[in-house]
Amino acid sequence: MSLYDFRKHMAEILSLTEHDVARLIVRAPYAYKRYLIPKKSGGTRPIAQPAKETKVIQGLLIDDWFTQLPIHECAAAYRQGSSIKANAERHKQNSYIAKFDFSNFFGSITESDLVSHFSYVLCGKLSEQSIKDIARMSCVRDKVTARLVLSIGAPSSPILSNSIMYYFDLAMDAWCQERGIIYSRYADDLTFSTNDKGVTSVVEKVIVDTLESIPYPKLRINSEKTVYVSKKRQRRITGLIISNDNNVSLGRDKKRLISAMIHRYAHHELDEKSVLHLQGLIGFAQDVEPLFVAKMRGKYTGKLISELLRQRGAKHK
Repeated sequence: MSLYDFRKHMAEILSLTEHDVARLIVRAPYAYKRYLIPKKSGGTRPIAQPAKETKVIQGLLIDDWFTQLPIHECAAAYRQGSSIKANAERHKQNSYIAKFDFSNFFGSITESDLVSHFSYVLCGKLSEQSIKDIARMSCVRDKVTARLVLSIGAPSSPILSNSIMYYFDLAMDAWCQERGIIYSRYADDLTFSTNDKGVTSVVEKVIVDTLESIPYPKLRINSEKTVYVSKKRQRRITGLIISNDNNVSLGRDKKRLISAMIHRYAHHELDEKSVLHLQGLIGFAQDVEPLFVAKMRGKYTGKLISELLRQRGAKHK
């Protein structure tokens, strides 16, 4: 059986010459639209979205190849049925929680990491040149380091980041299972929970040792975001609160914000952008804590909430 030839296949699919496909591959990491969005914690997050033709090819690659890549069950983001609520619920029965975060997660996953990963897990299916081409098509050129890396904003980055972490997740989960620890990873957020006091204190060293032992990717912990909590303090996981009765909740601050915004909406005080934001918050609340949304319908009337959720683009009058 002949190995898959990416350039030849793309030429047939897109009705291009192989020379044109080769030019697309060369240009792909440079043809990104870049902009910044504000982060909740302050500062900005760089977003880079690929050009239309690159986005189309990445979509084809997701369907044809990237869905074949291994993803560990501890990966709690970017998967069918995954949500931050489902991630938090994995840990809700445990009293002690340790949380860690990677520095520059997507920007640390390089073209050479992808080549190594594809070569290993898709061995015997893709030609060597196709592996290099597909890795390049999946990356943006980092303006600071000039390396080719995954970007926040490319459709293929989520699934690739999940799979590139497969062997890390495998090793961490095996270590945790031996010690009765629950482990999950939501993109670059790592959560460990247990009912055994003191066990989580050794987790950071194990993470560092595991990162050093795997051939790719080369990641570092952002120590500023490392958190250890117990029932004595608020247990927060990916933005949600685990209450002392072990239920996943929006938390009081988020509920107050939503209620205040609904009040302002009822008094015609929200602009179009704020209305869209409130719609998103209510949709999120409906998934996480539907009883709270029911209470809002009781407080502000079901008619008002339904009108708010139906509104698309037009300013409330």
